[in-house]
Amino acid sequence: MAEIINPYADEKPESKHITLRARSGQEISSDVTLQDRRGRQSAAEYVFHLYSTIKEKMDEPVLDAKTPPPDDQGAMERMILYVAGAHDSMFGTFNAHPEMPEEERDEFVEIFLLACATVIEGQRLLIDLQRGVISAEAA
Repeated sequence: MAEIINPYADEKPESKHITLRARSGQEISSDVTLQDRRGRQSAAEYVFHLYSTIKEKMDEPVLDAKTPPPDDQGAMERMILYVAGAHDSMFGTFNAHPEMPEEERDEFVEIFLLACATVIEGQRLLIDLQRGVISAEAA
């Protein structure tokens, strides 16, 4: 008789706090609870989609042909910093008075921060656009 192995069977929900600090110094943050790790690939694909779309619109070459695996933390962090930096400089997305409609901005920020929290390891995350780094620490 075959045994079915569920790689997610022992997972417990994981709570995370994520903060994004804009170049202006303003911060936005979110608390999320991930039920399991199943959404990592979808979140990585979303981040890659944003990254490649912005690069194409800026007439920059997209050297990556496909989404890097979500476990490639270096690639995930580079793409997240690029997307966040572009949104911050072009639209002021992470500032108190962005150049995009409030509802659109709120929806983007919520989904973007959730995707970032899903692919970056750690419980307390900081995306710091002033320093161009992402830091993560355990609870």
